Amino acid sequence: KKQFDTLHPDLQMIVSWGLKYCAVDFSCHEGHRPVEKQFEYYKKGREFIDGSWKLTSPKKKITNVDGYHNKGKNNYNPSLALDFTAYVPDKPELKWDTVHLTYIGSSLIMIAEFLYLEGMISHKLRWGGNWDKDGDLADNTLYDRPHVELYKP
Repeated sequence: KKQFDTLHPDLQMIVSWGLKYCAVDFSCHEGHRPVEKQFEYYKKGREFIDGSWKLTSPKKKITNVDGYHNKGKNNYNPSLALDFTAYVPDKPELKWDTVHLTYIGSSLIMIAEFLYLEGMISHKLRWGGNWDKDGDLADNTLYDRPHVELYKP
C-alpha cells in the first residue's frame, strides 16, 4: 500500500485492475524511488575510474539511469513506473520467476490498453520485458521484467 500510494493515478488504476483480474497475484515492490537509491542501483557493475563511473561488470548492471543526469520513470513523484514481484502462496522462490513476471507484465499491458481505449487513463504502458513493444521478447539488450512504466502515445 505504501508503494502503491506513490504511483501516478493512471498507474494506480492499472494496478488496481491488475490485482483484481490478473491470474497471478503480485506486489508493488517499488514505486517512487529517491535519487539516492537510483544512484545506488546505477553503481551496480560500475567502478569510479578517472573521475567517472565506468561499466566494469556488465552482468551486474541494473540500470543506465543514474537519477542525477538522467531521471528514470521511478524518480518522478508521483511515480510513472512500478517494479513488481509475483506472489504465489507458499512459493517465495517464484517472486522473481521469469514466467510469472512475464504473465503479470503482459496482463498489465492488456489492462492498460483497455483502460486507455475506454478513455479512463491518459497514458499507455510499456513493459521492461519488451521495451520496443514488438512482441519479440528475445531482442532486448536490458531486461527488466518486473518493471512497467507509463508513456504518452
